[in-house]
Amino acid sequence: MALIAGLGGPAVAPAPANARALPATAYAGASSAATSSAATSSAAATSAAAARAVVVLRGGQILRFQQVKGAPSSRARARVANAVLTFFENGTFAFTTTDVRTDLYPLRGRYRIDGNRVSFAANGSSRIGGSSAFTELIGSIDFSSRPGVMTLDWASGAGYGAVVNGTRFGTGASSQIHARVTVVQG
Repeated sequence: MALIAGLGGPAVAPAPANARALPATAYAGASSAATSSAATSSAAATSAAAARAVVVLRGGQILRFQQVKGAPSSRARARVANAVLTFFENGTFAFTTTDVRTDLYPLRGRYRIDGNRVSFAANGSSRIGGSSAFTELIGSIDFSSRPGVMTLDWASGAGYGAVVNGTRFGTGASSQIHARVTVVQG
């Protein structure tokens, strides 16, 4: 696999504990929330062996960090620095980091290899009562230099609403990050 060749490291790495492998059908155009949990559980069980983790990459040195939307925060910067991407043999990957919602993460999506570049995209959403949240990650890793350099755009948001005594209330928040960070295997 070109991804492994680009890293020059061991072929198989263990997946993080929260990086659950799902079948490729769970990624085709819709978030995994749109797939029934019974079908996902049974399909995940049958494809778990086929979706073996091939490469695990972690964030290294932050080369550029820009808070495009939302209030700048050290938590957002730490999330980028602590990023973990687990790539599976079946063309899917999982993305997780520290201090994030467990109903949205790990994000799952698909990746594509083109020469020394790996492109990836994932999204997730969650609804609880009168609130909803989403997150989307689009990025690439360029292995033409050592260490490889990941560029990512990461957006998230949440909306909350309620009706109290006939009066509607609502609020929302969103953020967008653009970052470049080196990646290390493991």
